[in-house]
Amino acid sequence: MIFIPMSNERTNLLPEERRHALRRDYFLRIGTVAMIFCVALTLAAAVLLLPTYVFLVKSTQAKKTRLASIESVLSSSDEAAISTQLATLSSDAAILEALANAPSFGATIRAMLDVPHPGITLSGFVYSPATNDYTGTLSVSGVAATRNALRSYQLTIQNASFAHSADLPVSSYAKDTDIAFTIAITLKP
Repeated sequence: MIFIPMSNERTNLLPEERRHALRRDYFLRIGTVAMIFCVALTLAAAVLLLPTYVFLVKSTQAKKTRLASIESVLSSSDEAAISTQLATLSSDAAILEALANAPSFGATIRAMLDVPHPGITLSGFVYSPATNDYTGTLSVSGVAATRNALRSYQLTIQNASFAHSADLPVSSYAKDTDIAFTIAITLKP
């Protein structure tokens, strides 16, 4: 068997205008298929966007309904009750803010207990935090073994870093031993 190679040159026996018509029909078909493909892609994208559109429309309607209900509640006859409640909440917030800035009770008592108190038995504390109009106070009650122990304790408190003054009534010195006392301490701001 003998193999004869064929040449790559094709022989086209069609006339020139027929070849141009075939080529034009070929490009027209390719263009038509490309257009149909683009239209199909556009339609598929539109169909895929449809659930998102429906979701957004429903969400918008729900938000409009919620807004209408809020507006009806606000415009109802309970405006006086709402403004009263708002005023109460504002005053509560102001009280909480003042408490946040006030020195803590625990820190004041710890500082008080750090003051040495030999011969003194402490039995009670009454604390009033500082406000805008008043300075903070602390009343300390207890029993002193002697007058000297009580006087020494009062002077130690008066010189403490947290105390502005420590007042003890003179009547507390009436007894010699087992003296019940209450010292009124004015706290530093």
